Amino acid sequence: MILGHLDRFHRARFLEEFWQQRPCLISNWVQPDPLPLARLLELAEVRELPVRLVQGSREQDQWQLRHGPLSAADLPRSERCWTVLVQEVDKVDDEVAGLLDQFRFLPDWMLDDIMISDAVDGGSVGPHVDAYDVFLVQAAGQRRWELAAAFDDRRDPRFEIDLLASWSQQASAVLRPGQTLYLPAGVAHHGIALGHCQTWSVGLRTPSAAELMFDLAEHLDRHGSASRRLPVKTVDSEAPATLSTEHLTAIRQLLDEAMGMNDEALADFCAGFLTRWRSWPEAPESPAVEAVIAAIRQGRTLRLAAAARLALSNGRLYVNGEHVDCPPELGRHVAVTREFSAEWQQLEQALIQLCELDAIALEAQPQ
Repeated sequence: MILGHLDRFHRARFLEEFWQQRPCLISNWVQPDPLPLARLLELAEVRELPVRLVQGSREQDQWQLRHGPLSAADLPRSERCWTVLVQEVDKVDDEVAGLLDQFRFLPDWMLDDIMISDAVDGGSVGPHVDAYDVFLVQAAGQRRWELAAAFDDRRDPRFEIDLLASWSQQASAVLRPGQTLYLPAGVAHHGIALGHCQTWSVGLRTPSAAELMFDLAEHLDRHGSASRRLPVKTVDSEAPATLSTEHLTAIRQLLDEAMGMNDEALADFCAGFLTRWRSWPEAPESPAVEAVIAAIRQGRTLRLAAAARLALSNGRLYVNGEHVDCPPELGRHVAVTREFSAEWQQLEQALIQLCELDAIALEAQPQ
C-alpha cells in the first residue's frame, strides 16, 4: 500500500486522488489547540458524552475497556499504555465544532462527530478497522500510525474491544501537530502514542443499505404508497407450502413497484433521512423565535447550531430531517455559510420551525 502525501491541502487534488480511494498524509492544513484532559473529562461528565478508557498494548497482549462516566481519580497512575476517548465533543464545545468548517467541502450530512483521544506514552486502542471515512488530526504530541489495506479480517474474541486478531502493517507514518491523516473506510489502522499526545478524529458516516431500506419502508407506509398486497396467483396443491419461482417473481415485482420512486421523490426522502440519521439527541435548545428575529434586526450573527445537519434537494432546504420552506437562494446561502441573512426576518414560520428543531445558535457579540 502506498501512502499519499499533500504538503498543503488542495481540495480538488484531494477529491480526485484520495477521497474514498487511498490514505493520505496532509501537512500544513489544520492545527487545533488541544483540550486539557481535565476539560475533556469535565465536558464528558457534565454533558453526558460517551467516554471510554482503554488500557493495554499489543506487546502485553492484554486490553481492558472501561466505559464512563470517568473522573480524574479513575485514571491509571501508570504513565504508560492508556487512552481516554471522548466522542461528540463538537456538539458541546463551539471551538471544537469550528474545526468542522474545514471539512464542509464534503457533504454536510456526512459529518458525524469529532472524537478526541488523549493518550500517554504507548497509549493505543489496538489494530482495528472502521466502516467510515476519518480524518485523524494531530493536536498535540506525536502518534505513530500503522496501516494496512489488505488484512486478515478475523476479530480477537478475547476482548470487548473490536480488535483484529492478527496484525501486519503495510505502511506507517508519525503524525505531528499540524498534520492530518485521511483514511478511507475499510483501511485497517493501529495508532500508538509516542509520549503524551492528543488526536482529534473527524468521522464521516453514511448509512448502510439496510438502514436506508428500514426508513424507506416506514416512509412508504406513512404515505400509503406501498399498500398493494402480494398476489398469489399460482398454487401447487401437491406442495402448497412451497415458495415457487412464480411467487418469488411476484414478490420481487411488488418490492420493485414499492420502491419505484422518481428521482425527485427519492431525493426528498433521502434529504430528510440523511439529515435526521444519527442526529445528536441532546442539542441545546434554540432561543425563542422573538429573540431570533430581534437578533437579525440588530445585525447579530445567526448561525445553524453546531449539531444541525442540512442538505439541499431539488432546490429545497432540509435541516434535521425536515423541509424548511424558504426561497432557494436563501437555502443555498445557509448551506454554504451556515448563517442566516437579514432576509430571514420575513420568514417567521421558517424561523419558528428551525427553533423547534433546535437548529439555531446566536453569537454572543454583535458583528
